[in-house]
Amino acid sequence: MRNPAKLMQLKKQFVAFSGRHPKFMRYLAYITDNYITDGTVMDVTVTDAAGNSLHGNAKLCAEDVAFLQEVRRMLSGE
Repeated sequence: MRNPAKLMQLKKQFVAFSGRHPKFMRYLAYITDNYITDGTVMDVTVTDAAGNSLHGNAKLCAEDVAFLQEVRRMLSGE
């Protein structure tokens, strides 16, 4: 069962994150709408302030794509 209070808190945090990083959020929306399909490989590298990096990737299946699209719709208020 979903906790409405936690969902509202998450939404508030998402809005704040989007305000701090509008170009990043537009980029994520663009790739979700145009590039995320069954078989897409998401490849991510994260570098911390000290210059250390961590790399990972995942090959998406149809269920993953549907989940990401639903999360995007939910967070964007669509």
